Amino acid sequence: MSPLQHAWLGNYEISETRCTGLTFARHSHDECVIGVNLIGEEKVWLDRREFSAGPGSITLYNPGQIQGGGAADGAPWHFVSLYVTVDQLAADLGLTHLEFDRSLCVEPLLAQRLAAVVQGALCADSLLRARHEEALVSLLGEVVAVSGVRLPGTSATGKGPVGRAQELLAAHLHQSVPLDQLGNELGLSKFHLLRIFQKETGLSPRQWAMQLRTRRAKSLLRNGATASEVAHDLGFADQSHLNRHFRAAYGITPGRYQSVLKG
Repeated sequence: MSPLQHAWLGNYEISETRCTGLTFARHSHDECVIGVNLIGEEKVWLDRREFSAGPGSITLYNPGQIQGGGAADGAPWHFVSLYVTVDQLAADLGLTHLEFDRSLCVEPLLAQRLAAVVQGALCADSLLRARHEEALVSLLGEVVAVSGVRLPGTSATGKGPVGRAQELLAAHLHQSVPLDQLGNELGLSKFHLLRIFQKETGLSPRQWAMQLRTRRAKSLLRNGATASEVAHDLGFADQSHLNRHFRAAYGITPGRYQSVLKG
């Protein structure tokens, strides 16, 4: 097996594998397993049946299912994998019970998006990793839906929870509020929270908090605070993190912004 990257993202175990001719003996997992095939063709043996999963395929395994297979000798294979307990995935998606109805979903665009999030979450930047966790939960909702599982609706939720979420984010702007904590405070699953929040604001909770943090940074800079003071007081990782978000939002660095004000 050549390069294997592996990490934890919250409660999700994720990995990316690039190899040639790798095969797995028949085995099982305690967790749900979701795989995305990017390059190569995987021959899958699952509960006494066989099928092929080519590029753009998403494979789904329920806990305890006997599986095996792999790529032929000499054949290149590139895939990403995700492991999560069935209870955790069900809770994150607002379900009381979860079982995949389909083992193979050929969804090239969804597969690419899911793989991109897993690959992005394998980076060392903790802030980027946290952002990818939100994206991952949303995409897993789509994956589970195409597998045949019906997800709970959001029509009865209304605007109340989003407003309360914004109040919580604003009150703790100097620190990152984990999605788990935000959902628990509002009595919502992570997926449900993300869905209604994005529907109403066009942003994820983390993105919304960052735009508010950046907006408040502008006000503090205007009143004479230094960039380093602003970064510290508003919970930016460091001054360069403030610079990056400030410039993305306003097209100018904090230092240049203050220079313009003085001029």
